[in-house]
Amino acid sequence: MEITNPKETAERGDKIYNDKYRAEYEARHLGKFVAIDVTTEDASVADTASQALESARQKNTNGTFHLIKVGSAGAFRVSYSLNEQLDWLFQ
Repeated sequence: MEITNPKETAERGDKIYNDKYRAEYEARHLGKFVAIDVTTEDASVADTASQALESARQKNTNGTFHLIKVGSAGAFRVSYSLNEQLDWLFQ
C-alpha cells in the first residue's frame, strides 16, 4: 500500500498507533519517539525523533512514516509570531 498524501499518512499512522501500540508504549516508553511505518504497521521507538526515523528506515527503506511523541498530542510544538524579530519558533 503506497500512501503519498500527508494527511492520509498522519491519519493512518495515528490509527495504527492507537490500535496496536498506544497502551503498551504509554506505559513503557513515555516521552520517547515512535516512527510508525504506515505501509507495514511496524513501529520503531527511540529517544529522539531522528533515531526513531533512522531505525524505521533501516527496517524498510521504502516505507512511509508517521512520527509520534509517546504521551504527547504531537511530536513537536510549532508557534508563529507576528514579531519581525522572531521567525518560526520550535520547541
